[in-house]
Amino acid sequence: MDHRPFEDWLLDNQELTAEQQHQLNSHLRTCASCAAIAEVNLALSSVREAAPLEGFADRFQVRLAARKQAQRRRNTLGFFILVLSTVVALGWLAWPVLKGIYLSPVNVLGSWMASLTSVWVSVQAVMHTGAVLLKVIPGFIPAYVWIGLLVVGGGLGLVWVASLIKFTKVPQGVKL
Repeated sequence: MDHRPFEDWLLDNQELTAEQQHQLNSHLRTCASCAAIAEVNLALSSVREAAPLEGFADRFQVRLAARKQAQRRRNTLGFFILVLSTVVALGWLAWPVLKGIYLSPVNVLGSWMASLTSVWVSVQAVMHTGAVLLKVIPGFIPAYVWIGLLVVGGGLGLVWVASLIKFTKVPQGVKL
């Protein structure tokens, strides 16, 4: 049984035509669910609305302002506790390094410089090795393999661009 128009009429309190009122009355005689909705609507429409006590809005505004102020205080206190605990934790973790700097700053600075120099030399060695390999490897691989690799790479690039176009297309307008 289709309750949709009848439930809408009952719940929205719509003005009904004579034909709609006749259909609704005949449906209410056969449908217990819709009849219960109509009964509840009738009971709710006969209830008198109670007005709030004098000064309710003012008391509500005062309580709301007090809650907001208390929330601001809790948030500020929580933020300061978070900052303080973070500073303490970082100080605890950094204490060995800070102690070394305090006791012997020259040794710490020397070890940092040695580490930076080591990293710099390693990067230069890797770059030099790569340059040598790029000069030597092309002589070992025949031209037709290079052409094949370029064709496969170009095909994969084309598939990638086509998939981007297909899957990222934003629909525009209204579909009918």
